[in-house]
Amino acid sequence: MKQTGPTASVAAPKRLRRLKWNELVRAGDFVEDGRKGFEPLDGPTGFRADAFIKVIYRKLA
Repeated sequence: MKQTGPTASVAAPKRLRRLKWNELVRAGDFVEDGRKGFEPLDGPTGFRADAFIKVIYRKLA
């Protein structure tokens, strides 16, 4: 049976980009909020993006 519903991943808006695995997370980065939106990162910084369970996004320069 084919499922039709929300997908597991959220498409990032054009103003955000997904961090690469080796980039350091910093203040001002964003995470998916579970409602197909984004919220500011509320957690530790200075760690590589692949150390987090959630995908981290950053504003485009």
